[in-house]
Amino acid sequence: MSETKLSVLVIGAGMYVGGRGAGTDGTVLPALMQAQHQGLIGEIHVAATRASSINELNVKMGELNGRLGTQVEFHGYPATGEDTAAYRQALEQIPRPACAIVVVPDHLHHAITTDVIRAGVHPLVVKPLTPTVSEAQDLIELASEHELYGAVEFHKRFDETNLLLRQAISDDRLGKICYATVEYSQRRMMRGVFDSWVDSTNIFQYLGVHYVDLVHFLTGAMPLRALATGQQGTEPGWDAIQALIEWEEPQTERKFVSTIVSNWIDPDNTSAMSDQKITVVGTKGRYQIDQKQRGAQLVTQAGGIEEVNPYFSQIYLGADGSLGIHGYGPRSILQFLSDVGDLIDGTTQLEDLMGSRPSFQDCLPSTAVIEAVNQSLLEDGNWVAINKTDLSPRQARRSSK
Repeated sequence: MSETKLSVLVIGAGMYVGGRGAGTDGTVLPALMQAQHQGLIGEIHVAATRASSINELNVKMGELNGRLGTQVEFHGYPATGEDTAAYRQALEQIPRPACAIVVVPDHLHHAITTDVIRAGVHPLVVKPLTPTVSEAQDLIELASEHELYGAVEFHKRFDETNLLLRQAISDDRLGKICYATVEYSQRRMMRGVFDSWVDSTNIFQYLGVHYVDLVHFLTGAMPLRALATGQQGTEPGWDAIQALIEWEEPQTERKFVSTIVSNWIDPDNTSAMSDQKITVVGTKGRYQIDQKQRGAQLVTQAGGIEEVNPYFSQIYLGADGSLGIHGYGPRSILQFLSDVGDLIDGTTQLEDLMGSRPSFQDCLPSTAVIEAVNQSLLEDGNWVAINKTDLSPRQARRSSK
């Protein structure tokens, strides 16, 4: 981590920030609290649309301070009432150098991240980058013009079980990849968290996109086309979506497919918030991961049976006896903070991060698949081709002419 005291602005105050609506501690807030307590970052600022959300987050921070033995504070916007543009005031007031973590509904990513970049602040956007390729291309081009680093918070790239799979593929232990299958679902209560903007997202765009990015990250392959079917319930939107994606390996032009089955209608009393599995099959072997049943089960009178994932985002005592947040969720956030600090210090260059991080450029394939899947749903499950030119930044295409 750089010695630069980087100020951090969080735009959004919901579930992933502080656990609102999910009964958890969140990931972003505790990660930043720990980073500031350890002297790794400077001021923390949080912008929401309502002062009541800021007040609620302050209560959560008070609870976490008590548990962690910290004395962290944040500057909140708006101070009173409601203001959908409160983040702009925060962008004006946050000390530089600064970065921002954008944790807002998908359809707002483009507009808000545009403002962040124009303010000269490095953005980390919680997945997906945007719902459309044109919006993603706009952000890539704008970040390049302002010489800023933009990244997407695809934390599954930091999960050790996925990294082990990546190594097996790199070592050619699985041979030529034939197919990958993913099952990923969450409790019905999660659908309720999105009630206010469910018409602007769906379960594939929210959950399935994690594994679209993961397939690209694991194999380096690019998507060629996608088809999708889905089931609707009594409420608006899709209860479940099944997507088939055809990929091509750049060097060999060999093709394989991935199937991603997702829903957010699991019973609320299931033993874990997320039920997720991935299998990758090649000509020499297979790799299977049950990312729900990690081997840790907690049974209590109050909570019943819980399948605990100790590797994602958990607060527990470390080996040194100090309480802290651990896991690949906070680790992905800390990596971004470290990278931005190194850029500011001059010890890292922007080009050093391209291809080795979930940069805006490297996340174009996931956005292209989202757009193709959403189009396929509108077309009753037709194949939708992905234009290869959509998988590289506009700037790169222009410079090659």
